[in-house]
Amino acid sequence: MKNLLSISLIASLVLALLPTLSRATGFTDVRPNVTPYAEAIINLQDNAILEGYRDGSFKPSSRINRAEFLKIILESRGGEFEGEDCFPDVRDEWFAKYVCTAVEEGIVEGYPNGRFSPEKAINFVEAAKIVSLAYEQDIESYPDWYEGFVRALEGSKAIPLSIEELEQRITRGEMAEIMWRLRNDVSDQPSKGYLNVKYPEISVNVASDEPQRATSCRDIEAFARESARQYGRYDYLMEDEAVMAMPMARTTAGVAADAQSKSFSDTNVQVAGVDEADQVKTDGTYVYTIENQNVRIVRAHPASTMKVESTLSFADAGFNPQSLYLDDNRLIIIGSRWRQASLTSFGDRLRIASLIMPPYYGGSQTEVRIYDISDRSDPNLKRTLTFDGSEISTRRIGSKLYLVMNEQMHYTRPIPLPIPLERELLPTYSDSAHGNTERAVVGCDDVVILPHEPRPSYLIVAVIPTDSDTKDVSKEVVLGSAQNIYSSLENLYIAAVQHQYHWRGGFGTNNQKTSIYRFAYEDDGISMKAHGSVPGSILNQFSMDEHDGHFRIATTQGNMWDDRNPSTSNIFVLNRNLETVGEIRDIAPGERIYSARFMGDRGYLVTFKKVDPFFAIDLSSPRNPRILGKLKIPGYSDYLHPYDEDHIIGFGKEAVEAKGGDFAWYQGMKMAIFDVRDPQNPIERQKFVIGDRGTESPLLHNHKALLFDRDRNLLAFPVQVHQIPESQKDDPEGNAWGEAVYQGAYVFDIDLRDGFTIRGRITHYDDQDFLKSGSYFYGKSVERILRIEDSLITISQDGIQSHDERDIEYENGIRFSEPTPIDSGICPDKEDAGVRYVSDDPGSCATIRFFCEDDEDAFSNSCGCGCVQVD
Repeated sequence: MKNLLSISLIASLVLALLPTLSRATGFTDVRPNVTPYAEAIINLQDNAILEGYRDGSFKPSSRINRAEFLKIILESRGGEFEGEDCFPDVRDEWFAKYVCTAVEEGIVEGYPNGRFSPEKAINFVEAAKIVSLAYEQDIESYPDWYEGFVRALEGSKAIPLSIEELEQRITRGEMAEIMWRLRNDVSDQPSKGYLNVKYPEISVNVASDEPQRATSCRDIEAFARESARQYGRYDYLMEDEAVMAMPMARTTAGVAADAQSKSFSDTNVQVAGVDEADQVKTDGTYVYTIENQNVRIVRAHPASTMKVESTLSFADAGFNPQSLYLDDNRLIIIGSRWRQASLTSFGDRLRIASLIMPPYYGGSQTEVRIYDISDRSDPNLKRTLTFDGSEISTRRIGSKLYLVMNEQMHYTRPIPLPIPLERELLPTYSDSAHGNTERAVVGCDDVVILPHEPRPSYLIVAVIPTDSDTKDVSKEVVLGSAQNIYSSLENLYIAAVQHQYHWRGGFGTNNQKTSIYRFAYEDDGISMKAHGSVPGSILNQFSMDEHDGHFRIATTQGNMWDDRNPSTSNIFVLNRNLETVGEIRDIAPGERIYSARFMGDRGYLVTFKKVDPFFAIDLSSPRNPRILGKLKIPGYSDYLHPYDEDHIIGFGKEAVEAKGGDFAWYQGMKMAIFDVRDPQNPIERQKFVIGDRGTESPLLHNHKALLFDRDRNLLAFPVQVHQIPESQKDDPEGNAWGEAVYQGAYVFDIDLRDGFTIRGRITHYDDQDFLKSGSYFYGKSVERILRIEDSLITISQDGIQSHDERDIEYENGIRFSEPTPIDSGICPDKEDAGVRYVSDDPGSCATIRFFCEDDEDAFSNSCGCGCVQVD
């Protein structure tokens, strides 16, 4: 039987080995503009890639078996072929060297029975794997083995229109078309996408590079099925049938200059005129702050009148406030809640169905609450909006709030239920202006479908008017994803990192690319305009910028610790269509980006592994960006902030090179002023280090923790200081960890001549707190510092304090949970009227400890004239 099979197989394949016909003659059955895929066949014949049959034909509509297909693909790629004993049904055959070479390279694996089955007609997914690996396409990992290969062909626009099913047996003509497109990088021919092949009912062309609107809910349903298959997520069971005309903003030191014309500080933002949400805001008299599940409005200035005007408590409302905005007499609170879905509204059929396949019971929601605070003592809730999905970030321009969210796709099982398909597939929202009725965010035909998005979710952008209780909310929904956002006054850019798995020569590498979406601000809302991508991943919002009609982005590829795929960084310049027009690649091999800042025609990067290279980059010519100069110093900067157009402040960590290994140990918090007047030779003009290894500041991870006012020479931020004991100061390795010794705000004088000079420190902890804490700070950590007139306002979860800006003298303060007085009869009377008492056991006079308010270091274990119990 084996001999008969071999004879039959050789007879069927020998025609493929005949010499190529004369190029002048061509294949007798291939006619230009008539035969499908004639251009591809003729091109490959002219390049001696394809061979015909003895009768002069090519037989483009004939099927092709696995052995013949593999031979043609490998020979078209070139290289050496060797081996003959990799499968029992391949041994000693003419095609053995091709099959065994493919096995060695990981291109083929064979069937579960241990055989290759060379005579079997090859189907599309098998062919997709072979050509994708042979032509070194970027392969991503998916639950189904074949999907990454098919998507790789989709990305190269190499799937012919005649491919209608994943398991369709391909023809010789289709093979030639796929080869021609991959070999010659042909991307202008009509092609199909993976989902178009798997779900023929999809009417949008998933292989297109252009964003498209869905034509029906059936388009969305296919994406939802794929999402559920990949993530294992299932929702309710259901029936299967059933902008402004403003000038471009500069992301420069103009941010600080605008703030200095006011009598109070604003949130430190990236772009002047584009507000960012924070946990604390001020209007120059009142401070608005989030404390646990409370939002407090505090009269903070003048300090003598300090008091809590009102408290909005959400402890019993299931709402978790997370950030704030102010718009005149409007307070906007943004937070989250957990949606607990109800089954009762769908009747007995849903309850019966839920016994078969339990439905999805809930999910994260984003809620926006808008209050009228004309009377600060009595905030009045005017509007509530609730969206399915998790908040990514927000921006506010004028009286418009731009809210960016992600929501996973919903998948439905085919059980007849009286629920509209649109309502079940799409994320929902409710608006108190319309009776809090839950409805789909948009219609199915309003959803934008993006090409080549392998794992999409619902990317929702909502535009909420903050100056009205009834104006419509504009929404744009895209099948994409979001991780970071950047906003100018004209455009909103959303970025998300995607992973790509590349396989070659038995080794795999996890490459990354960043997808970018551009939304244009319009008078009536927002509209998606372009989609693109660049290699690598971004660090944060400061890795992005818009200037003079171009978008700049800094990314890092690879891994610092991977010798086979070492890290390297890049800067890309894109046009309005998000097409790359200029780039710098391979910056600082072996390191990654720790901070980035774009300022007009300049860009600045800090990379790190052992030392801190500070790069100055010329971006004045979008098509020819170039590195002007760099500076190597110990340490690194996590955040770069403009001092002026020629000086940059860096906030990060000092570092010392490890005695063993190719890395460095970070140390205390470091501040530096970089002088870039001569960008080809940047210098570190000033430097200041706080504490030792272990010292941390919210500023290193959140720029909103910074208070900077150049005109007032004022710099301040919260910090927790760690110090290494003297006995370990001389540790040669540099990895000793310090003990926590202080938490509070550091206030500095800053200028170019003297650098950083400590003006004072502000803490909400007293010595007794520290004694109880055991070097662990909690509850009273300063989180933000603001300025109102000549006072510095510090805020913690415990309370708020005011200090004089110049000498940092205490002016006033309040605690959000004040001590509760105990019956004064418990403790003996004393004449010390200035004594405050704190007791671990209020009923026992012997355990009461107190301190004098004018001398917080004076402690006693004796009783005084009164006792207070701390909550």
